[in-house]
Amino acid sequence: MGRPHPTIELPGRHRELVTLLDAVGADPFGVRDEFRRGCRGEPVAAGHVCVTNWVVDLDAAAVLLVWHRRLGWASCGGHVAAGEDPFVAARRELLEETGLSAAAVMVVERPLFVHCTELGAATGHTAWDHVHWNIAYGWTATGLPSLVGEAGAPARWFRIDALPEDRPADIDGGIAAAVAAVRAAAG
Repeated sequence: MGRPHPTIELPGRHRELVTLLDAVGADPFGVRDEFRRGCRGEPVAAGHVCVTNWVVDLDAAAVLLVWHRRLGWASCGGHVAAGEDPFVAARRELLEETGLSAAAVMVVERPLFVHCTELGAATGHTAWDHVHWNIAYGWTATGLPSLVGEAGAPARWFRIDALPEDRPADIDGGIAAAVAAVRAAAG
C-alpha cells in the first residue's frame, strides 16, 4: 500500500500506456480518453498511474476487498513503479495485499476498465490533491481462497449483495463492471 519507489506520473509521455489503454475492455466511468491524453503528455489532473485488482468468485457471488485507511473497503492495488509493466504491478499488489499468488486465481486476458480516484482533504490525504489513474485488472477465484492481508489492512471476501457501508463511491460500479467482464471471459 505504500509508495516506496518512483511511480509513473501523469501528465507525462508514456506511449506504451496509450497502447495498453486501447486494449481496455470497457469505459464505464468515461475516463479512458482523458487517461490517454495524460499519457501523451497533454494537460490532465496531476497524479500517478496505479492498478486495481477486482477478484470475483462467481460461484460464491463474492468479491475480494481490502481495508484502506483512507478509502475504506476497496479493491486491492497500488502504484505502478517507473519502468514496471502495469500487469506485473497488479500481480505484485495482489500478492502483497491478499497473499494470493497468480496461481490461486485466473486473470481476465486484458485490463477490464480504467477509473480515477481523487485524493485530497476529503479522503484524509493531506500532502497534496492528486489523482490515481487506475488500470483495473480482473481475476476469477473459486472456493473463496484463504487471504493474508498486510498489517492493519485486512483482506476479506464480501457477498456482492452485502457489501460493507464503508467503501468508496465508485466501488459498486467497479464491481458491476468486473463481474460482467469475468462472466464474459468465463464464457
